[in-house]
Amino acid sequence: MKKIMIASLFACLSTHAFAESTLNTPLQGKQLHGIMQNDYEPLVFVDDKGENSGYFYELVAAAAKKLGANLSIANGTFDTFIPGLQSQRFDLALGTDATVARQQVVDIIPLIDAGYSFITQTKSTVHLGKQMDALCGHSVAALAGQSTLDALNEQAAQCEKQGKPALRVAIFPSRSAAWLAVKSGQAELTPVYTGEAGWITKKDPDWRVTGPVFNSGESGFSVNKESGNAKAWAAAINALIADGSYQAILKKYGVQNVGLKKVVINPAT
Repeated sequence: MKKIMIASLFACLSTHAFAESTLNTPLQGKQLHGIMQNDYEPLVFVDDKGENSGYFYELVAAAAKKLGANLSIANGTFDTFIPGLQSQRFDLALGTDATVARQQVVDIIPLIDAGYSFITQTKSTVHLGKQMDALCGHSVAALAGQSTLDALNEQAAQCEKQGKPALRVAIFPSRSAAWLAVKSGQAELTPVYTGEAGWITKKDPDWRVTGPVFNSGESGFSVNKESGNAKAWAAAINALIADGSYQAILKKYGVQNVGLKKVVINPAT
C-alpha cells in the first residue's frame, strides 16, 4: 500500500512539474512584444477589468510561460500585423488565418481549425442557404485584411457573371465597425468565425447565424520568418496539448469543437 501511495504521489508531482516546466529554447528569458486587434471576442478582447483576454490570448500567454519568455501584447488593427512582423516592430501577431499567401511572408502557428459564416440581426428577413451564391443581392460588411475578402470578391464577380443581383461588399477597419454597419442598416451581413459564433449569439441574442460555411482552415498567430522562432512556439503549443492546458482553455470559452490534435507550422497547402 505504501509503495502504491508513493508511486501515485510521484505521478502527481511529475504531472504538475511538466505542466509548469519551461522548454529549453532561445526565447527563454526574452522580452517579446505582440500585437492583437482586441475587439475579436472570444478570441482576443479586453475584459471588464481592462485586461487582455480571450482564448487565443490565453493560449499564447500559456505558451510564452512554457518558453520562459516575458510577453506583452498591444492593441492594433489587423492590416498592420504582417507589415509589423516584417519590420520587426512585433515578435508575434495574434489572429492570423493560415493561407498559402501569408505563409510565404510569415510563419503561422495554428491554434484552431475553423471557418467563416455570417451573422445578421435576429430581426432581419435575410435567411441564406448553404451555398455562396445565396449572397447575390445582399450586402456584406467585411473586415479590412481578413481572409474572407478574396472569397467575397470572387463571389461578387460570380454574381455579376451569372446575371444575378449584385453582392455588395463594404470594407471596415475593425470588427466593431463592421458590426455597427449591420446594426445600423448600412449592411445586412458580416462574416463570423465559427470559433466565435456560438459565444456571440449566446451573449447577444440580437445576432443570429445564417448562410454557408466557407474558408475553413487553421488559424492562430504569426511570427517573422527570419526570426526562426516558429518551431519553439509550435513546441510550446504542443506541450499545452499534451498536458491538457490547451483543451481546458478552449472548453472555458465553449469552443472545444475547433481544437487541434497537433500543431504543425504553416499548415495550408
